[in-house]
Amino acid sequence: MDKKKTGELIKDARIRKNYTQSELGGLIGVTNKAVSRWETGESFPDIGVLESLSNVLDLKIQDIVVGEIQADDETALTDIVRLSRLQEKAKQKKIVHFAIVLIIILYSCFIGCSALKGGSMFGDHSGMIYLISLAVIFMLLLYETKKDDFNEKNELDEKDSFVKTDSKINRYLLLISAVSGIWIILATCSTAILAGNGIMPFHMDAFSVGPFLNHQLIAVFLLNMAIMVTAFYRMDKRMEDTYQEIIVSISVAYLAVLYTDVLHRLSAFEGVYRMIFFRTIVVLAELLFASVLALRRKNRLHN
Repeated sequence: MDKKKTGELIKDARIRKNYTQSELGGLIGVTNKAVSRWETGESFPDIGVLESLSNVLDLKIQDIVVGEIQADDETALTDIVRLSRLQEKAKQKKIVHFAIVLIIILYSCFIGCSALKGGSMFGDHSGMIYLISLAVIFMLLLYETKKDDFNEKNELDEKDSFVKTDSKINRYLLLISAVSGIWIILATCSTAILAGNGIMPFHMDAFSVGPFLNHQLIAVFLLNMAIMVTAFYRMDKRMEDTYQEIIVSISVAYLAVLYTDVLHRLSAFEGVYRMIFFRTIVVLAELLFASVLALRRKNRLHN
């Protein structure tokens, strides 16, 4: 199978029939974008539409699969079986991907609600549970992407289905997450230091400092959850490889949860600096570890 040759064959047959990409897509039940991806060699027609495509373009199914007019039906049949197996494997992989993404999003929302509502469901061990949860999520992400080294690049060549990963949208998502993370670290630490020394930020009364900081943490949590969902969507649609953006947004969201948990369990300033420092360092360490794995993965994909 050669996606480039198959794309050229489909394009030539379409032009010969005087169909536009939209017209051809309408006849076989796909979008014009799907037809465009076939013709440019970015993807291969799903085996479910091969028969319709064959009838509309007056091409043999085996010729579409091979990418040229073939007389050897046995070779073409082997390629069709191989294509069917590859596409079935891709569908199973997508189901696993969806399940893992859903688990990550729902559990992160649960963790966030448990802390942001004003009290933890996990008692005195909540901070450690949040940190372990973040580590587990990074392990799930690593598992979900470990097969995305695209060992099948000579078959379905999934690597080519990603656009360049240095797009403006990627950079904006990463920048927003990083800036929001730096902001809550500075805001939380400076507020704790000032309040601990009897200085209320912006001349607020002592009872307003906690809610003031808490509202910022909630906003940062919600912002990074939105970024995480957006990055997952873009990865799922094969628009971009957004692994780096996902791990940064998750880290910042969990850091906001950890800081909020400290606020809600705080009865005195004794030990607050140690709690903030420990939680910040552990989250940053987990983020660094996951980022190194993400960079190594990206280098493998583009070498």
